[in-house]
Amino acid sequence: MSAFEALRTEVGALIRHDEIGLAFGHFDGHVLRSAYQPVYRLQKGGLVVVGARALVRPSRDGRPALPARFFERLADRERLVFECLCHALHIGNLPYLDLDTATLALRLDAMPQPMLDAALALLREATDELEEEGYDPPRIWCEFPAVATAAEQARAVRAQGFRVGLCDFGPNPAGVAAAIAASPDYVRFDGNWFRTVARAPDAVGLLSRLTVLLHAEGIEVMVDGVETTPQFEAALEIGADLFQGFLFAPPFLAGSAFTQRPLRLPELLRPHAKIIPLRRPA
Repeated sequence: MSAFEALRTEVGALIRHDEIGLAFGHFDGHVLRSAYQPVYRLQKGGLVVVGARALVRPSRDGRPALPARFFERLADRERLVFECLCHALHIGNLPYLDLDTATLALRLDAMPQPMLDAALALLREATDELEEEGYDPPRIWCEFPAVATAAEQARAVRAQGFRVGLCDFGPNPAGVAAAIAASPDYVRFDGNWFRTVARAPDAVGLLSRLTVLLHAEGIEVMVDGVETTPQFEAALEIGADLFQGFLFAPPFLAGSAFTQRPLRLPELLRPHAKIIPLRRPA
């Protein structure tokens, strides 16, 4: 058995299905479930759903676990298996996704080239299988950090027919150089960083210049983690193209109902508007 076949077998053994066919994973004593958060684009005076970002929701003994802390403690081989398992769950659950989306963003952490090639090959296999079953899979964006190796990772992603997005984009100047070298379709501004910037008008002005620079390179800007009206106004002011956050819709589990409708700007920008009605249970 080749290393790739062994990885496929190992990942497949970690997948279970519930009574309606939804896939979930068992990994290191945790149950892993797929969640999806809509991505919006400004069109005709409102926001419309143009895609989704896939997220993992780990739990142990019925209690939620933080995905970042869960992932950070894994060794390289465990990370590879974990990422491939998450990809398999996210792709396998697309037929149960109550969201009309043409694109899906998946996290792809930086890893050694042989592991990266294996993860991408398994992802391609999963999307091909979905198509063979009669489903029209969305365009896949692989998101990874804007680091020095981003250009090499982008080439590997495109070689498998996937598109490129850079995530966790923040104040590090090296990130701009990495983005220009990798030439992604978009960069996703780190939510925590952007929320801090949004509180400072001068910083918003500087971020607008960065957006102009990225646009000049043919790179779109996604603002993540938008939770309040002032943050959304700051995202509009800097010229962002794509928007995501609890102000618009929280992540929801595969199989959950999602009321998909355009969001009108007046209801998002109205002074003192309540945003609680826009929060839907995941």
